[in-house]
Amino acid sequence: MKAVSTVSLFLTLFFLISCGNQKLSQENKRLKSQISELKMEVMQYEELGQHIRFLIDQMKDVKARIVTNYGNIELSFFPSKAPITCFSFIAHAESGYYDGLLFHRVIKGFMIQGGDPNTRTDNVQSYGMGGPLVHIPNEFNDLHHDRGMVSMARVNNLADGAGSQFFIVQKAARHLDHHYTVFAKVTKGMDVVDKIANVPVNENDLPLMPVKIIKIDVFK
Repeated sequence: MKAVSTVSLFLTLFFLISCGNQKLSQENKRLKSQISELKMEVMQYEELGQHIRFLIDQMKDVKARIVTNYGNIELSFFPSKAPITCFSFIAHAESGYYDGLLFHRVIKGFMIQGGDPNTRTDNVQSYGMGGPLVHIPNEFNDLHHDRGMVSMARVNNLADGAGSQFFIVQKAARHLDHHYTVFAKVTKGMDVVDKIANVPVNENDLPLMPVKIIKIDVFK
């Protein structure tokens, strides 16, 4: 009887150890799989970082000239502060996306806003609601919304990012810092910004006479 009990105990212990080893082996496989996935993610982020650095280098010294029916406004960019935003604006400008659009929202002593493709239409009710099919992430940074800074407009939901609409600050608006993406500044033509900011507008801040972006030239 004693021998049988000893054998049973041995078999039981063997069974438990085997089960434990199997569980340990499965856990090791799971951990190895997770480590492998993490390594892949790190490699992808490193590659993405290289791509962003490439973009930043490509955009160095790039400038833009907004040609309007009120005069020209020249911009320089901050690619290291908002690389995706700068690239998006430059790409849209080069493609002619902004040609013929309006500054549809003008608030004297604050800012002038444009870049909505809906302003090509006569549907005034839709002004301020348009944008590209693909949005870009917000790139909030340490730049301030001082006079002459250019920033991206956006909807209330931060998760939706920004589209193509932008605004030029006429008077410092520091309360917008860290809530909107500053990506450029006016280097020439603040007198034109002031002219536009002072045009007569209706109750919805839409200029009574069209303020048109004829085109945006991109150059070095």
